Amino acid sequence: MTFGPGKSFAGKKEGKRESLSRTSSSSNMFSMLQNNTETAAEASKAPEQPAQRKRLILQPRTKPPVEEQEAAAAATAPTPESESSEDEAAVEMTEEEAVKKIAEDSKEFFGVRSLDEAEVYFTNLPSIHHFRLVNKLASAAVESKESEAQLVADFFARAATKKLCAAIAFEDGLSLISELIDEIVIDAPKAFDLFVTIVKGTGLDEERRTRLASKSMDSDKLLALLS
Repeated sequence: MTFGPGKSFAGKKEGKRESLSRTSSSSNMFSMLQNNTETAAEASKAPEQPAQRKRLILQPRTKPPVEEQEAAAAATAPTPESESSEDEAAVEMTEEEAVKKIAEDSKEFFGVRSLDEAEVYFTNLPSIHHFRLVNKLASAAVESKESEAQLVADFFARAATKKLCAAIAFEDGLSLISELIDEIVIDAPKAFDLFVTIVKGTGLDEERRTRLASKSMDSDKLLALLS
């Protein structure tokens, strides 16, 4: 007789062991799946890190050389000529406005008779209208008396010395009178002499005086008086 587990008992034991092995394997797989699920859930609950913006790296500003700065400043700085042009443009006026202003200044000039106050007549008037002021004052004087002509001559002499009025403006303003002097002298016999007094006050050179005299019908007489 052989004592030991029977085949039927051994078969039951082996089947039980296989069942336990399968149960253990299933339990382990379930545990792994559960752990993976929990890990994924925790990962999903974790706060998302905000996307970091790229830092903008600013390069240091470089200054141009001192020589370049000075050259640029000199190029943009207004010149005396540009400032003068801007000043004239700022006070520009129409012909109608200029004529009205000149009429008022002329009336004041012969009333006040102040050369110091009269200087502003040129400075407050755009240069393109200076010849009109010259013509207005000279026209009134040649048809008046010697004292008026001398007053205008003195004023023109001061304006020429202080460069308040250009020689071309004197010539243009007086040319209009020179063309009519032969007719003016009919009603104002001293017109020639008074006109000569005024012209000499301007300090015009010989060439300009000659051009003025040539506009008169009696140019030789006028030129002789101006010489």
